[in-house]
Amino acid sequence: MNSQPRFAHLALVATLSFILSACGGGSSSSSGSSGSGSSSSAVSVTAPAPTTVSSGNPLSFVGHASSSAGAITSMYWQITTLTLGANPVTAVANSSCTSTQADATGSGVSCTLQLTPPALLTADNTYQLSFYATDAKGNTSNTSTSLKVLQSASSTSNPVVTVGANASVTSGDTVPLTCSATAGTTEASGVTFSYQWAVNDAAGLTLNLINSTSASSSFVAPVVTQATTVKLQCRVTDSNQKTGTAIQTITINPIVLPTAVPISGSGGNILPGATQTLDGTPSKLYDANGKVTTGTIYYLWRYTSASPSTAAPITVINPNSAIASVVFPSVVTTPTTYTFTLYASSSPIDSTNLSSSSVKQYPVVFYVSALPPIFVTVNNPIQQVTSGATVYLVASSTTSSTTSTPIYYSWIQTSGQTTVSLVNYNAQSTGFIAPSLTPGTKPLTFTFQVCASYESPAPCPGVASSSSNVLVVVSP
Repeated sequence: MNSQPRFAHLALVATLSFILSACGGGSSSSSGSSGSGSSSSAVSVTAPAPTTVSSGNPLSFVGHASSSAGAITSMYWQITTLTLGANPVTAVANSSCTSTQADATGSGVSCTLQLTPPALLTADNTYQLSFYATDAKGNTSNTSTSLKVLQSASSTSNPVVTVGANASVTSGDTVPLTCSATAGTTEASGVTFSYQWAVNDAAGLTLNLINSTSASSSFVAPVVTQATTVKLQCRVTDSNQKTGTAIQTITINPIVLPTAVPISGSGGNILPGATQTLDGTPSKLYDANGKVTTGTIYYLWRYTSASPSTAAPITVINPNSAIASVVFPSVVTTPTTYTFTLYASSSPIDSTNLSSSSVKQYPVVFYVSALPPIFVTVNNPIQQVTSGATVYLVASSTTSSTTSTPIYYSWIQTSGQTTVSLVNYNAQSTGFIAPSLTPGTKPLTFTFQVCASYESPAPCPGVASSSSNVLVVVSP
């Protein structure tokens, strides 16, 4: 009794299988990570094996497709960037397979993708190249391969670095080090450079570099008993992360006359308004044999320069003493570098830095950080009052970090049908009496601006200040 339904079920399954086969059903896309695709459908696709290149030469990738169910009717390549932030490949051609090549046997067809690695690379970049094919009956399949482009393939070559000429100096001299760089190729025009000086060969001496992260650096030649050659390297890195180096060679000669060599441990990072000591007591007096001897050392401290150059000069207190001092500005809105110079000699030094004996110098650099930005707000930015009322304008301010430097305020009227008189306009809070209006007249509108600054009086508006606005509507 149950055999008839079972035969009916098998017949239905066989019929459905025949229909799916005739319509191309049951095919599926596939991907081969090795570059050779495999598929359970009638379409078979292959792509080249994963490729790694270290040059920017044009590349070609050949995808091949064939089908046991009919001719291949469409093919295309798809490029996916796998490295975050990588530049795309360039000169991409035939990705839609408008140009194809049929096999000699007629069993398949090929599509050649052409591309060129990006001109500028800041790291190794990886791309996925996927190849898709479809036959006349709608069967599809795909495969993929990978392209890894090493950073060395960038068309930007290393920057060309030039340093100052090799020099011969005497123990105790301040030795300038200069470095410059140009981009390696025209493709790198407009790049920026960062500099780093380092001791390449100290010949057993201790060399303390000053401003070692600038294009211009220096050091004081240590005392030697025989001519000694040291090598300093300037390393330049451009904004494409390409580097170049060059070496400046300095020969240090012994002292031939009694000489005072200035030394100071002063300098470093400080805050605005700081009082700093300029200490030259580590300085030493050497005899003609280069040995430390006793005697009087004469000193002169001088302010040399500041960067940016718009910074005001700083007065040195007790400039003719081994220990002097300076007071830095309390309001510094831009990071500023201040340089002072210590002169030392075994004879008195005049106001032009001259002496009857040899005069040596030592630079001391201070880096003054900028005060944190000010953020000013008003307590009631939109006010509506009646004529004759007392209007209060109150501001408050914050900074990104704690500072003991006081903040100053300034209020100005920026618009209005008439001018009102602000009370204590240079205070955090100000106010005025609203003008009298006749009933039935139009309301009056006034706007005010408050500025907060470390400078007194606060510029409003001005550089290095923060501002906020208030709207006041006066009704009859």
